[in-house]
Amino acid sequence: MNKNVLKYIFFVFMIILQGSIISSSRLSAQTDTLRIIPDTTDLNIFRYQEKLLESVLEDSEDSKLLDKMEYLKANPLDLNAITLRQLEEVPYMNSITAKKIIEYRNSNGYFSSKRELLKVDGVTQDIYEKVKIFLIAKSSRSDVVKDETGKVLPQKQYYTNGILKNTDVNIRSRVQQDLQDRAGFINGYYPGSKLKIYNRFTGLYKGRDFSLGANLTVEKDPGETNYADYYSGYLELNNWKFVNKAIAGDYTLNFGQGLGLWTSLSFSKGAEAVNIVKKNNYEIDAYRSTNEVQFFRGGAANVVFKNYNFFIFYSDNYFDASVDTTFNELSSIYFDGNHRTISEQNRKGTSKEQLLGGRIFADYGFLRLGATYWTSKFSKSFSQDSSKQLFSFAGDKANMISVDYDIIYKNLNLFGEFARSQSSSIASLSALQVSLTKFADVIFLYRNYPEDFVPVHSFGFGENNGNTYNENGFYAGLSLKPFNDFSVETYFDQFKFPYRTYYNPVPTSGNDFLLNAEYKASKGFLIYMKYRNKNKEELRAVTDEYNREVQKIDNRSQTNVRVGFDYDISGVLRIRSRYEYVMVKYDSFSGNNKGFLFFTDLKAFVLKNLSVSTRFIVFQTDDYDSRVYEFEEDLRGVMTNIGLYGNGTRWYILLKYKPFAFAELAAKYSATYYDGVKSIGTGNDMIQGDLNNRFNLGLEILF
Repeated sequence: MNKNVLKYIFFVFMIILQGSIISSSRLSAQTDTLRIIPDTTDLNIFRYQEKLLESVLEDSEDSKLLDKMEYLKANPLDLNAITLRQLEEVPYMNSITAKKIIEYRNSNGYFSSKRELLKVDGVTQDIYEKVKIFLIAKSSRSDVVKDETGKVLPQKQYYTNGILKNTDVNIRSRVQQDLQDRAGFINGYYPGSKLKIYNRFTGLYKGRDFSLGANLTVEKDPGETNYADYYSGYLELNNWKFVNKAIAGDYTLNFGQGLGLWTSLSFSKGAEAVNIVKKNNYEIDAYRSTNEVQFFRGGAANVVFKNYNFFIFYSDNYFDASVDTTFNELSSIYFDGNHRTISEQNRKGTSKEQLLGGRIFADYGFLRLGATYWTSKFSKSFSQDSSKQLFSFAGDKANMISVDYDIIYKNLNLFGEFARSQSSSIASLSALQVSLTKFADVIFLYRNYPEDFVPVHSFGFGENNGNTYNENGFYAGLSLKPFNDFSVETYFDQFKFPYRTYYNPVPTSGNDFLLNAEYKASKGFLIYMKYRNKNKEELRAVTDEYNREVQKIDNRSQTNVRVGFDYDISGVLRIRSRYEYVMVKYDSFSGNNKGFLFFTDLKAFVLKNLSVSTRFIVFQTDDYDSRVYEFEEDLRGVMTNIGLYGNGTRWYILLKYKPFAFAELAAKYSATYYDGVKSIGTGNDMIQGDLNNRFNLGLEILF
């Protein structure tokens, strides 16, 4: 019996097994009439988190967005003190609904419980389930915060005597190691150990009228010799008199809709068709992640005077780049942060950027206006060769000026931004979101990013999310919830690249369609389906009638179909399964590249303080072009979104144990088997054999 037959047998067996578990659990749940679920923060939100984060960047390990979500979970916002701008930062929350929540609070005085959100016009049960993890009503004794094991976390009473009583301290440590030797370690090109080591210390002191935070992050990648190869830190002052926020050290800046200045990752097109399209300002944000390039190092401050916010910021930060010694120009920038080999070490911190800027933001309630300006100087010039230009940018100086607007009136939200770069080219984005009813929202967005726009620090919405130039397009999204248990999300995006790019010598175009439907068959039992079709013109090597290989623009059509279910059993056991099919075809090629992925998940709280998560995956694709992605649960602060291709299996087991209320130990083992291969990867990262496995160990302490 061959391996493919065994895969399909396993596939059928898992479906039968899960069906029997679901049936039996339903019967037992019907008899459990004494179990009362209080109004608490629901911790079983991995599904919601996955739905958002898998749309950020495929095959990315950048954890900035994940860190932001984890911070909000660990520090839920008080409904009775939160501002509109803070509420808009909550995932799944749109500006129209956020404004209605603030208006409800202003009319009623305070929220007695976060379940009172359901009385607010526009807050459905579905929205409440998604946002409640990030919110709390501190005046309510019924609102509590739970950890991953379901244990209630005590809420610290601040403003008491003694510094320690007003202080939160978080220590996070983890180690990661590939269990198979990569070629770089065998041939000696990687002189350091195989361990990936991460340590982070964060402290927060809360006074009566201000708070003071500090952070230090240190990381070493596999193969690096310096255990502090990357380090990051900051001091942060909040809510002190007229100073809303001031940071010395590492930080990010995110303003408007990302056209003028946005240095964090951002949500892109995904299963949430409406609410994630608009970028809600993170403004000045302390930096706690490990991406070694996309942040600022220096100082930033936000001062508030009545309805006006004033920002000033300065940065002097080094980055990794290769230098063309002939012309003393930057030939390429590296974002991976690896400093293992001699060549990688030689390009570490070879250039730097000095940036200075400011912003003014006016809030008139229904109307908000912002204007941003920054200028920067690089220590070395970017190449003038058009084939080598980075960010569509040449030279050693850059600047940007932008104006953004945000109008919220009843059920309408009109927002957008205009930005002018040093090339005098103007990029624009305009959007209108409408809440038609309590159960229907639509959004329309048009963007125009000229080919000569210079987006050095831009991250605008688009097909090439973050590459904010040489693109125009129209996006329409619809969110429907005709019934409490049924929801539909759909969008259509038509886009065009009107000028040649590095990869395509002529203008190209395409379109993208998505339909996502979810049905809650019963409490805790969700069935979902997602269909996506994307057509995009690309340069491709083909064989002509004379059997010659030529380059031509060909239309690439990719279709993904996903079906699955999630079933939560009394908060003790969760079962998930998913099947995904992908097909890629080209107009000039008669055959199709296709593939599939099937996984099943089990998560259980086997003991009071111990949870176990495991997943088994079967995948089979014709090639890399038809790869299928799967987002995995991992240690805190680790974002894992893997593209699988070829034929094989993957599985992992994740253990989380809380010996004390203030401490968590976590361990994860993962293994991927590839059928019929003699090696995995290329170059110094190549593994001999058909197995790629890894072990992660993490420690989290909060007191």
